[in-house]
Amino acid sequence: MIQFRASIPKAFGNTRLGPTPGFISTVSSANLWKKSPSIRYRRYRSTSASDENGPSYISNPGSNPLLEKTLGQLLDVAAERFPNRESLVSVHQNMRMTFSEARKRADKFAAGLKKMGLKTGDRVGIWGPNSIEWSVAFLAIARAGFKVVGMNPADQLHELMYGIDKVGTKAVVAADIFKTQNYPEMLLSAKSRCPTLEHIIIFSDQHVSGTRRFVDVESLASGIEVEAVGAEQSEISPGSGAIIQFTSGTTGQPKAPEVAHRSYVNNSRQAVERFRLSDSHHKICLNVPYFHAFGLNMGIVTSLQCGATVVLAGPSFNPKESVNAIVKEKCTVIYGTPTMWVDLVNTQQEMMAPIGEISIGLTGGSPASPDLFKRTRETFGFDFMKSIYGLSETTCMSFQTPLNTPRDIAETTVGYLSDHTEVQVVDENGVPVPFGTPGELWTRGYHTMIGYWGDKENTRKTKTDDGWLKTGDQFILRPDGYGRIIGRLKDMLIRGGENIFPKEIEEFLETHPAVMEAHVFGVHDDRLGEDVCACVRLKPGVAGLTAQDIKEYGKERIAHFKIPRYVHLTKGFPKTTSGKIKKHVLRESLEAQGIVPKKPNII
Repeated sequence: MIQFRASIPKAFGNTRLGPTPGFISTVSSANLWKKSPSIRYRRYRSTSASDENGPSYISNPGSNPLLEKTLGQLLDVAAERFPNRESLVSVHQNMRMTFSEARKRADKFAAGLKKMGLKTGDRVGIWGPNSIEWSVAFLAIARAGFKVVGMNPADQLHELMYGIDKVGTKAVVAADIFKTQNYPEMLLSAKSRCPTLEHIIIFSDQHVSGTRRFVDVESLASGIEVEAVGAEQSEISPGSGAIIQFTSGTTGQPKAPEVAHRSYVNNSRQAVERFRLSDSHHKICLNVPYFHAFGLNMGIVTSLQCGATVVLAGPSFNPKESVNAIVKEKCTVIYGTPTMWVDLVNTQQEMMAPIGEISIGLTGGSPASPDLFKRTRETFGFDFMKSIYGLSETTCMSFQTPLNTPRDIAETTVGYLSDHTEVQVVDENGVPVPFGTPGELWTRGYHTMIGYWGDKENTRKTKTDDGWLKTGDQFILRPDGYGRIIGRLKDMLIRGGENIFPKEIEEFLETHPAVMEAHVFGVHDDRLGEDVCACVRLKPGVAGLTAQDIKEYGKERIAHFKIPRYVHLTKGFPKTTSGKIKKHVLRESLEAQGIVPKKPNII
């Protein structure tokens, strides 16, 4: 078990922890940060002026030891503590489920999966929008000792097949039809081409040839086999992989970070402690999707820690449905990405719905502007919105805003360093920069991924031998433990909370028979934060092809959020002397011409 306790010579300096119990240690030695994560630190109380000019390194040991539990054991605790309390309310399904019912259904479904022949360590995908079945399937897969594979509901067929093949998915539990997606049809097509995929299970009352119904799998095993699932929980290691969630990579192909049970158990507990979710029975309007680390950790897992009731307003985010659900279910907590909060604020200002007292508003997925914080305060009546920051590779959170953080800090940072976590901000050589200086954020602790599934090369690039995970985010770390994102070192853009890597879209656009070259980057958007812009050079002799034709080409071939909103046809690109495309020059040129929005100046 990794714990960080201070034993640093006084000459190195130290700083007191701000708003939460315990103390952090800052290091003003150029070499001490290189030591392995087994180093034990002692906590200090004083702050020296030299610390503020020292290297950007902080270790927060926390005040409570890490838990050595699995997700399945966490469900046992919740079912015993809150047996008759509702764990989940799905408004759009008109369904409710208590914690005891959640364990009962999870064990029945887990036993059914085992009856079908699945073995410990097998990968089982969940594909579809938020629903009670999604939650039950997640808990069941974890209880059975399998690995949950989170799949984006917007994936098209080639994306679906790539994900199945990448991790060797043996079974997929999916919705039936959602928006334009016919999941059974697509899965049956994928099954004929993906050798590992053996089982397709559908949330549907209708029988689809070649698939099983979810309810049938729940009733497949005997009572003895169902009871055996509960008895086997101690045989699952907290350090074993529990969840695989796809995230795009710089090569354009999605990577698959695998995260352990203990990481999710402790990361969710951190949220409960920081946001004091155990102080009363909270009802959480989730909004964010389960397949995201935000929704999974802060929704399903956190509710097991504190007995909160998760409310699903709809299968996917709809601001009017969310506001109605907040009123109907008397929600006290609201989760959303900044884009969702923009829509929630606008909708509530139009509806003027009789919303009760909201204790916590939480945002994550991408940075929120101070103006958005102000609008949410005024519209929903809470003191300030809280932030979380992290990656799928770091379970969910590395920073979060404690409740008693001063407003000016809460609204200009991504929060305060998590317990049992080390961070440093480094230059291009991996050497810590001074506090307040931009650099790449690295983090180390219980929360980092096991690695990218089947991808040792990218794992080595992302995670150092001594445990540091390179986030790729350009970051400023303050000596008091708060931090701020100022950009991304790589080419990633974030559209409404969706991480998008331009290389993937560029490679797709270049599959169009008329396209010679495509370069993609993010441009400003008032609601989404960023949107996708593609500059395209056509093959010689091609005439009559329009920007709209390029957009149409993406429909039903790539996820809708990856289709460029702006397409600019060009005959050439500005380049560096080494032949690299100057994307910033492209963006500035389009902004000057008024083709794409220009990011407003912030004074």
